[in-house]
Amino acid sequence: MERLRAGDLVGMVDAAIDALRVHKEEINAMNVFPVPDGDTGTNMLLTMQAVKEAVGEADHQDMASICRAISRGSLMGARGNSGVVLSQILKGMTEVMEEKESLDVETMAEALSRGAEVAYRAVMKPVEGTILTVVKAASDEGKRIKDGCSSLEEWLSGVTRKAKEALDQTPELLPVLKEAGVVDAGGRGLLAIFEGFLAFLTGEELGEVEEEVEQANLPSGAGLEDFRYEAQFILHCKDSRVEKFRETLHRLGGSVLVVGGDKLYRVHVHTDQLGKVIEEASKVGRLSDVEITDLREQVEEAGMREAAAGKEAAAEKPVGIVAVAVGEGIKNVLRSMGVDRIVDGGQSMNPSTAELLEAVDSLPQDRVLLIPNNRNIIPAAEQTRTLTSKEVEVIPATAITEGFAAMVAFDPRAGWEENRRRMAEALKGVRTGAVTTAVRDSKCSLGKIKKGSYIGLYHGEIVSKSEDLKQAALQLLERMVEEGGEIVSVIVGEGAAGRDQGDIVRFLEEKGLEVEVIDGGQPVYHYIFGLE
Repeated sequence: MERLRAGDLVGMVDAAIDALRVHKEEINAMNVFPVPDGDTGTNMLLTMQAVKEAVGEADHQDMASICRAISRGSLMGARGNSGVVLSQILKGMTEVMEEKESLDVETMAEALSRGAEVAYRAVMKPVEGTILTVVKAASDEGKRIKDGCSSLEEWLSGVTRKAKEALDQTPELLPVLKEAGVVDAGGRGLLAIFEGFLAFLTGEELGEVEEEVEQANLPSGAGLEDFRYEAQFILHCKDSRVEKFRETLHRLGGSVLVVGGDKLYRVHVHTDQLGKVIEEASKVGRLSDVEITDLREQVEEAGMREAAAGKEAAAEKPVGIVAVAVGEGIKNVLRSMGVDRIVDGGQSMNPSTAELLEAVDSLPQDRVLLIPNNRNIIPAAEQTRTLTSKEVEVIPATAITEGFAAMVAFDPRAGWEENRRRMAEALKGVRTGAVTTAVRDSKCSLGKIKKGSYIGLYHGEIVSKSEDLKQAALQLLERMVEEGGEIVSVIVGEGAAGRDQGDIVRFLEEKGLEVEVIDGGQPVYHYIFGLE
């Protein structure tokens, strides 16, 4: 193939999605630490699926319209740091491509080069050994070989090969990758996208989608009121895939209906794992007419009246507050502290820019403070500032403990600038530690870590490990209190719910600390400790 038409870009997007599906779990497992990460593979897949949805909604199928849809879709659907960087690569590429009626090797080389430039500019402090390194190496190779390539297949094959070489070198550029024995996850995701593009051009088949670890079964007897969301959509898929998909839905929720036939099905499910439902459905076919309802807002009329009263009260506040959180206990605390709107999300469930933007725009205030409470969500949060007519300030909390501190510092009687300063300053006074479970065998300065062991994280390092959850927590706290402090928050996650916290509380009180225990209910982290 010597030239790409607008319709070819649609096929390339589909092929990229297929490639990311094949490698998603492999990419997700490439954590620097053996902890559940921001799920880079999932984030990049969801970002590309947002591109596909935007392309499908484009008014026209000419080159300019398709390119604008790709750029807009990736921006609005970007999830996590990897998704945001990917959206910038696509933005730069489409800036060049949209001016052409068709795309030859020279144009594609220029587009990839622009994509790399835009991505680097978007990152305040670019780090080599990441997805940026891979896209830069690929773009440089694209420019170098363009004059000697007679076809797009030949050119993209060379680009993909160079991307693979650059990816293999990322551990040499980032010692933390080398110590963990992995390559950069974002770079691996970008390579998968290139592999998908190349497969489209050559007509080659991609590998089979990897089987995922089965989700734990829900408790028997769970009823409608036990689930947060109702999802309804049309699923276009092969008839042979329906029964397995129906079984998957039964593991993810209740009130399951999958009816229809001849490659067209109506799907209904109540679930707490909304993202997982959409992800699983996307594996087997194409979704349309998607409708999502928050069931908790419809449980009883009194609750609805309370929500309406809250919204009316919010309208009287000069500043609106949006926070990202997971765990009902944590959300309740944030609401009690004055947060107006909470977006579901956390370490392994990063909300998209579009979800954050919807929350910001739903508030009546013209000025909104946005608290991401996770390092991986900050890039998507920052992008909302340019997508709304409201004045948005991102309070860069990287953990829920920092988010709590920021809300303590918030004074509804103070001015906009004063609150921005106070809340940002409050973040500096918080030290955060967390206990989670290792998801793979690894090693650190403490020695070997077995999959399933409990590990304590502090200052970006693994500082405790044990086969016993309480021991891992106490070892972590011993390290944290060495640096002083007066108040400690103990946020108990779902993995430690129901356990006796007495030993932990006594340890802290013996150190002269004031202790506050919060039933957070968060996944991933059994304990989150905040020391001030």
